[in-house]
Amino acid sequence: MQLICVGGCAIYKFQHQQLKQCTKEYGIDIVLVQETFLKPIRPKSCALAGYVQLLTDRTYAPLGGTAIYYKRSLHCCPIDLSNFTNIGTTGCRLAMTEHGTLVIVSIYLSSSKSLLRSNLEALLALGDPIILFGDFNCKSRNWGCVVPNTNGTTLNKLSKKKKFNIITPLTPTHYPDDLTSRPSILDLAITKEVSLNVNCIDPLHCLVLDHRPVFLRMGPPVGGFPKPKIKINDWKRVSTALEKVDTLT
Repeated sequence: MQLICVGGCAIYKFQHQQLKQCTKEYGIDIVLVQETFLKPIRPKSCALAGYVQLLTDRTYAPLGGTAIYYKRSLHCCPIDLSNFTNIGTTGCRLAMTEHGTLVIVSIYLSSSKSLLRSNLEALLALGDPIILFGDFNCKSRNWGCVVPNTNGTTLNKLSKKKKFNIITPLTPTHYPDDLTSRPSILDLAITKEVSLNVNCIDPLHCLVLDHRPVFLRMGPPVGGFPKPKIKINDWKRVSTALEKVDTLT
């Protein structure tokens, strides 16, 4: 399974065509977008051919908004996450062969907002193995940020208490326009109870944005998924036993 996270999305205004090329080049199954800047009056203005579009517009402010595009060949259904107001979310459930159902959520947390424990707990409690992927605006030395922030500290503490994984690239995903600010890793993935292996997570340079798109490839564990145990009845033995019962009666 191949996902791409695209944040800082002036992309919708300037680089929609490049996004199309990027999805084709990397064979992307699911695109997760943050800061779409879209409004409900133009829901189809940034459609991708061959993909189903799910949008969560930020109607109460000029910026923000999240989206998911998934290939039409995938078995997905949207999740209602309208109760989240402090954090931008768009989610879907994906039915996967062998793995089972997987929840995938596009995340955008504004740099002016605090990461709330209640929001993260509610997302992790959606009931299936989950991948949260997007712009968390969380900085920590644990994933290479020179200057940490409060959100990064909060996320680290919660990962230990709630037993989820934080997956980040090794190189920066955000390059500020302000040259006095340092590049940081703000775009990351959180997984819990996911049986897929992370094959790679890397920033891409196919789109010139302050947030570099992040490519995440996941696949089956080494040796494949465990085969389900199937109980097979020996109907011949059952028939013989029933015949003995009939004979005795």
